[in-house]
Amino acid sequence: MTDNEKRKYIEEVFKYCKTDSILVMSKSGQLQRLQCPFEVVVISNVGELYKGLICLVSAVKIDLTLIDVYIIKNKAYYFFNFRVLQRK
Repeated sequence: MTDNEKRKYIEEVFKYCKTDSILVMSKSGQLQRLQCPFEVVVISNVGELYKGLICLVSAVKIDLTLIDVYIIKNKAYYFFNFRVLQRK
């Protein structure tokens, strides 16, 4: 996929998904939308963030490799470094 094709794909995705929320499956199997800010726990040290730290995600983006990125404290981190915390 060329960079231009990736950009068009991202534009298409964001027609339906916004940068202010994510969709997650609840423990009961229901699809839920989590609005930003939502809490995540760091599962592997990354940048200034250490394992076990709870952070707030202020926005969700997609990079040109089509990987989700969480914006935390105005810095971008790949989603796979975190686990979403769902509070009841």
